[in-house]
Amino acid sequence: MKILLTGASGFVGSHLLSSLIRKFGNDSIVALTSKKIANVECLIYNSIDNFSLDKASFDNITHIIHAGAFTPKNNHQANDIDLAFSNIQYIKELLSYSFLSLVRFVNISTLDVYSVTGTKLSESSNVDPISLYGSSKLYCEKMVKVFAKQKEIRYLNLRIGHVYGPGEEKYKKVIPIAMKNIIENQPLEIWGEGKDLRSFIFIEDVIDSIMSSVESAVNNIDINVVSGHAVTIHELLDKIISVSGKAVVVNKIESNHKKRDLVFDNSLLLKVLLEKETDLIDGLTKEYDYMKAKYENSL
Repeated sequence: MKILLTGASGFVGSHLLSSLIRKFGNDSIVALTSKKIANVECLIYNSIDNFSLDKASFDNITHIIHAGAFTPKNNHQANDIDLAFSNIQYIKELLSYSFLSLVRFVNISTLDVYSVTGTKLSESSNVDPISLYGSSKLYCEKMVKVFAKQKEIRYLNLRIGHVYGPGEEKYKKVIPIAMKNIIENQPLEIWGEGKDLRSFIFIEDVIDSIMSSVESAVNNIDINVVSGHAVTIHELLDKIISVSGKAVVVNKIESNHKKRDLVFDNSLLLKVLLEKETDLIDGLTKEYDYMKAKYENSL
């Protein structure tokens, strides 16, 4: 087995690289990257639309895990034309190589391919992205399916949900922002009533699911890698405050935004890839301890 990993320096990719090396060993992993990564074989590409590599560079690769992609760090970036299109350029260039030994392609996609309906989302839900980012990832999914059919290989499209855990602080997300404010003894903010439902899946569960997908007997389908447990934003902040053990002021900000719930059915995930979902309090505790240690080390 020889596994090619893209996106090895990203939030999910960096966790995944460590797990792949632990399970399969350094000799079985190749990182396709723009910059050298220590302790793993690397193929350095020139740009995402022109790797400038020999067309036979990947002929010994048996498995691809494509985690390399532009992921919005905020709402504005989700409709950035150039950034969204870069996802398509990247996978188009990747699929142009020969891959003579390839048997499986695991494509890391996103729940943003779905339309927002207010109902519980599953793999059978309507696919209709509301952002250019979601549209780009859906097009990439379709490219993988066509490529897999042409090459007569197996594929999985893993649609990753709202991931939290150590390493997500580079994104402007509610959990790391709240934790940072608590650690710095700053108040929290909640917009409106905070009754919007969200489902958060711990990074370790995401990694376990991707690891399982490498050798899974399940093939040629889309799977939502998501939490099946929804909480309101208000409940989430209460849990973070509880984990911190601090007395925290929460300021309510008036808002007229329309309530939007994101609730998922993860029964397929639990059936085929993930044995058990991490409890939210346990995951938040790990992330808070990580954030606190990182803050203290920076002083």
